[in-house]
Amino acid sequence: MDTQSSFQQFREEVHGSLRKRADAVLDLIDALTIATPVESPVALSEQPLFRRTFSSIYDVLEEAELDKEAWAKVLYEAQPTDSETIAGYEVYAVDTTPNPRPEAETLPERTQLKSSKEEPVRMGHKYSWLARLVKIGTSWVGPQGVCRVKSDTTDNQVAVEQVKALEQRSNRPKVVVADSWYGHVVFLAASLVVTTVAALVRLRHNLVLYEQPQPKAPGSRRAPRKHGPKFRLSSPSRPPDRQESVTLLGQTVRLSAWHGLHFYKLPTLVGMVLRVEFLKADGTPHYKRPLCLFWTGSWEVALSELCLMYLWRFALEHAFRFLKQHLGLNANQSTHLHSTELWMWL
Repeated sequence: MDTQSSFQQFREEVHGSLRKRADAVLDLIDALTIATPVESPVALSEQPLFRRTFSSIYDVLEEAELDKEAWAKVLYEAQPTDSETIAGYEVYAVDTTPNPRPEAETLPERTQLKSSKEEPVRMGHKYSWLARLVKIGTSWVGPQGVCRVKSDTTDNQVAVEQVKALEQRSNRPKVVVADSWYGHVVFLAASLVVTTVAALVRLRHNLVLYEQPQPKAPGSRRAPRKHGPKFRLSSPSRPPDRQESVTLLGQTVRLSAWHGLHFYKLPTLVGMVLRVEFLKADGTPHYKRPLCLFWTGSWEVALSELCLMYLWRFALEHAFRFLKQHLGLNANQSTHLHSTELWMWL
């Protein structure tokens, strides 16, 4: 199928996943593709591809309905055919981005947007994004879905549901990379129930994991131990199981891996810790603290490929900036939840 036919088929599938106001929604999407920067949704009514009056913008965002599951399936199947893989894995990234609404006091489900002690308190919504990373060395991503983090849920809980949905898309090997906010047993526990999705997450530098316990002695009436000796990331108690030095992105990197480690509250998930140290020309560490990652997939994957997977994650940060600065990701100032969530999908 040629490019034009593929594009037309994609438009038809998007149209088919819309339950109400399908034609008007497609016009709004077309207007988004040529307007930059987007200052507000209603400003898109001035674009030539939007064939309706400005009041239709409000009608679309408040009355249109889409089948999110069907739309997510369309997005997955429409991934670029030349999307790159690492070690045979499709690489995805998950992260949240805030939509501050400090003055919208009547906005439903408004919550505090604060992820660290140093960050000032802001009010608004937060959205969890799952995106396919398309090409190494670029910031191109293929969004697969977006979900608002509700007031009675957490970032990790929402990400787990997105990972489970990704599992259903295909049986191809996939990996989801995430920052230290997801180095939590709630998110990592999903690795116990999915078979085609591995996780690669950053860990806090002062975290304590546990070795595997010694087997129970024959004839012993005690319950088997769940935990072995403590393993402190800041000061490992034993030499690494694997170690190598490579050049990545023009820098010398020392990679050290320890097998067979688990979290205290998740003893059944046994993974590997990878420590990444960027080195200066004289061989000393470039940064005060190394980068520590937890990997739930096969331990046979090359350490350099795991490091490259995580470094690729920053493409999603660049995508957020592009979406906000050029496509008006946070431009919809409506106080209707349906309107703001639909705008994120569009």
